[in-house]
Amino acid sequence: MENENNQEMNIFSMTSRLGRAIYGVIKWILSILGYILRAAYQYKLLFLVFALLAVGFSLYESREDNRTYEGYLHLKLNDGESVLYQALVRDLNEYAKEADVEGLAKELDVSAELAARVVKLDAHHVIDKYRDTTVDYIDYKNRVPLGDTVDFAVPDQLVISARVKGIEEFAQLEDALKKYFSKNDYLVSLNIARIKLQEEKEWMFHNALMNIDSLQKVEYFKNNNGANCLEFSSINEKKANVPFVKAKKQMFYDDMQKLFDITGKIEEDMSANLDVVTVLSSFHPAKAAVNSFLKLLLCNGLLALALFVIVAMIWRNKKKIHQYLGKGI
Repeated sequence: MENENNQEMNIFSMTSRLGRAIYGVIKWILSILGYILRAAYQYKLLFLVFALLAVGFSLYESREDNRTYEGYLHLKLNDGESVLYQALVRDLNEYAKEADVEGLAKELDVSAELAARVVKLDAHHVIDKYRDTTVDYIDYKNRVPLGDTVDFAVPDQLVISARVKGIEEFAQLEDALKKYFSKNDYLVSLNIARIKLQEEKEWMFHNALMNIDSLQKVEYFKNNNGANCLEFSSINEKKANVPFVKAKKQMFYDDMQKLFDITGKIEEDMSANLDVVTVLSSFHPAKAAVNSFLKLLLCNGLLALALFVIVAMIWRNKKKIHQYLGKGI
């Protein structure tokens, strides 16, 4: 009974402390807001100057020719692994980050005008969390480590994010990225080896089909009835208690069906994946700009408010600051 009372007292004490802590935080926030309101009231002109600067800078940054849009390109990597492609994309981003228009234009083989409008490039792994060959999510924030054993990065898929000044430029950038990968010597050598291997597989299974066809001919002459097939009856017919209806099935039918399926997949892969990469989903940038006026006004407004408070504090304590600086060392 005494233990239960002690537990109740401890819970009550913890709740009381938590309540006081929350109250203290709320009081502190309200005191800061009150100080800002008093400062804005006492230094109206200064507050108005910072507010106009925030609005003006936001309008300038969100002008039509400077609006930046974001899009995502989903690629199927026919050769090489996603880690390599991610490194190549980040190499390109170094040019964009340093505003090296000539370097980016040379690497992507595009005009300087298009290169100048590319703001940022990044690559993100496609995650198969349960390893069931289905995409669970895309690591847009690049938080999954390469050696992670829980969230498995699909090695043959990658999503490229791009920020570009304009929407029409995304189609040109997509073509440029595909050509950029297809010109990489290492990836080209992998692609040639893959296609050659696929051709050899196709020829091997074609020979296997010819061998099965030869075996069928041999069985034809061995069979007294001259029928190159086997008789079988349906399970459903047995369950229905009806007289068996004999059906004809070609010999080696299952083997031939498997070979046809394999050769079909090989031909499909060769016809669709002759290039180094295949586009699964093209760039579809959102109509809302990343640097819209409202977003910029919010960020710039908070920055201007912080600067206003600092300047107001300095102005209010200018005499003390002047006296402190005038003291001898």
